[in-house]
Amino acid sequence: MHPIERLRYVARADGAGPSLLVRETAHALCDLDTDPQSLILACRRIVERHPTMAQLWWLCANVLTATEPFARARELAHVVERDPTPGHLDDDLPDDASVLIIGWPSSCVKTLVQRGDATMLVVDSHGEGEALVNRLHDAEVAAELVPFEYLAGVMRSVDAVLIEALACGPDSVLCVGGSRTVVDVARAHDKAVTLVAGVGTRLPDPLWRGMVDALVLDDWRAGLDVIDARVFARIVGPTGVSTDFSKSFVAECAAATELLRRSVI
Repeated sequence: MHPIERLRYVARADGAGPSLLVRETAHALCDLDTDPQSLILACRRIVERHPTMAQLWWLCANVLTATEPFARARELAHVVERDPTPGHLDDDLPDDASVLIIGWPSSCVKTLVQRGDATMLVVDSHGEGEALVNRLHDAEVAAELVPFEYLAGVMRSVDAVLIEALACGPDSVLCVGGSRTVVDVARAHDKAVTLVAGVGTRLPDPLWRGMVDALVLDDWRAGLDVIDARVFARIVGPTGVSTDFSKSFVAECAAATELLRRSVI
């Protein structure tokens, strides 16, 4: 398959998790080593197709600003596969925990499935939560779908509330739609909310603003939430668990502003 065709396939791969998409994108970008002039265009198309997946912005920004872009792409494919965030989250959760999540948060689900002792209470978001519960039931993993009308009731009995970041800016977080409501209900019941932000989710301010502006979030139909980082009790990331948000949101890539220009498709 030609590298550009492979990239188009990757760009269309809705439903694939960040780790898989980053790995496949990195490998596809490496195939462009015989046509390096196509690299910028390919990166633009990828982030345009997946505008809310910070890990792809992180990958493309790092590749475009590297002196050896293709070696860097191969390196980052391994970095995201070995993200230590799920391990740190595992250490942070109590045994036999009842854990509330929303949507299909990949790092959280990976942790909870591997533990085997947790019960997942899943709030739906755009059908992803329902799809996750069905998948977990097929795998005989304990999970239950929580309709929004029961959110306040279930909040009283949960041991942990986890929100996973799609992307992080300098002081705000992009999350799936409904996350703000979950946070507000949790805080009303004096429940601490943990933010889970895996490797590659922290963007520099220019890329963060470019991402958010392109999403037109002032339209309620966008179905996404931008949440002030200060509402979270702590953050779990690749370096561990922290309550120091000034250090937890340091950008993981350079501000490759060429990604913000629209590609000619």
